[in-house]
Amino acid sequence: MTAATLPPGAWPVVLTPFREDLSIDVDAVDAYTDWLIELGAAGLFTVSLSSEMYDLSDDEQVALAARVVERAAGRVPVVATATASGEVARQADRVVEMSATGVSAVVLASSLVAPMDARDSEWRRTVEGIMDAAPGVDLGVYECPLPFKRLLPHETVGWLGETDRFTFFKDTSHSLPTMQRRLEALGDSRVSLYNAAIASLRDSVRLGAAGFSGYAANVYPELVDWLCRHAHDDDADVETVQRVLTVTEHSINLRYPTSAKYLLDVSSRLSWRARSRWKPERIGDHEGEPLRQLARLIHDLPLGRARLSPAR
Repeated sequence: MTAATLPPGAWPVVLTPFREDLSIDVDAVDAYTDWLIELGAAGLFTVSLSSEMYDLSDDEQVALAARVVERAAGRVPVVATATASGEVARQADRVVEMSATGVSAVVLASSLVAPMDARDSEWRRTVEGIMDAAPGVDLGVYECPLPFKRLLPHETVGWLGETDRFTFFKDTSHSLPTMQRRLEALGDSRVSLYNAAIASLRDSVRLGAAGFSGYAANVYPELVDWLCRHAHDDDADVETVQRVLTVTEHSINLRYPTSAKYLLDVSSRLSWRARSRWKPERIGDHEGEPLRQLARLIHDLPLGRARLSPAR
């Protein structure tokens, strides 16, 4: 680990491709990793909720993180969640194990660190214990909505920055005023705040957010990357891309993550099986037709500068 900050831009919450028997398709993991990076992803967040982390075994989680790190080969940083809960020692052991895969930061799910009824002071003490037991490991926080959502107080967000151990913060507040206060609390610390709410991406970047980590970046990383880089521009392209991404994310929300895999299969060079362990609904022709039409619509849109320069 180094004392570096993470790069701004699009941070896909990496989907996990499965074979017909629902084992992890490692060849598809490689192809997806390459595709995301080629289309402008600034970094990759694997072993996330979108990766179906709660439906992967401990060994599968570690193997998946290691595979993405190996395939990324230093082109972009990779972060991954340590999904342990309970006693500090158990959580710290998992952080150390995940760190050994070579990820740039190990992410703590805020809802797993301490029970739902735990005070913020208890949450901090647990994190302090993890840091003490895992020295030298850079960390992140993801306000994961499952098993419940724990939104951190502004004071705690500021404290994360003061520790100098955190670099990644995935904000799921869906509130621009909250993000603004958090950014003020973080100041010039190493922590990069990534918005998870696509509808407010442009405005959050204008406030100082580092970028976006959410569904839309999984299927259109080039457009998320472009919007992050051009959020301060005042022209029609920026407004169009913001609207396209908002509609896209809403369209895949109902049967996600299977719907996102289906959309990738019909809109990219990737060959995906629309199979998931989490929410394993299959998508037939009827359910898939709106996604196919969405893919064609976005392909044919006159996106101007966004179409001319999709990636760095």
